[in-house]
Amino acid sequence: MTHILVVDDDASHRTLICDALEEMGYPTVQAANGREALDLLEGDMPSAVLLDLRMPVMSGWGLLDALKKMPRARGLPIIIISGYGFEWEAELVGAAGYISKPVDLDKVRMTVQQIAGPPEMSFVH
Repeated sequence: MTHILVVDDDASHRTLICDALEEMGYPTVQAANGREALDLLEGDMPSAVLLDLRMPVMSGWGLLDALKKMPRARGLPIIIISGYGFEWEAELVGAAGYISKPVDLDKVRMTVQQIAGPPEMSFVH
């Protein structure tokens, strides 16, 4: 496993999610918008992406479109995090999961573990 990429324009929201995942043993990387995420995806591919949909610069929808054109991103699990959508919409765009805002950290933990697998023991605190 490499890392979990958390993409959200709200820094406190990103930090809250990353802290919860890191406590479980998942390394995380943060991006404030789809453009930053796309730049990060040129390096190591994450084990999963937690993606907000409404963001400035490049929205989650824009990032989803860009990922469809990236052969190396095929099969990359995307977990949508949104206060403006529905779980069935996530399925329509091929997302592996959906978490509604405000987030329930237990749901975040459970969803990431189901989709990305358990964290590697070497990362567990």
